Amino acid sequence: MAIRTPLNIEAVNLDNERELDAFHEAWIDSCEDKFQQDFRKLRELGIVDAEGRQLKAVVPEDMLDAQAEFGG
Repeated sequence: MAIRTPLNIEAVNLDNERELDAFHEAWIDSCEDKFQQDFRKLRELGIVDAEGRQLKAVVPEDMLDAQAEFGG
């Protein structure tokens, strides 16, 4: 297992576009595993399909009632 240095935006020279791009890439890469786990769970629950399209939404019963008054 590789030891990673925690990302620190304060260590990045914001005037250096290469450094900033490298930081953004590392930041996005650091979230990839969590994203994949969350996406897998949403698929297992039947909330999204393999392409990420929403299959169902949880809507409170009162919002399904066409006659409901929401005070607008």
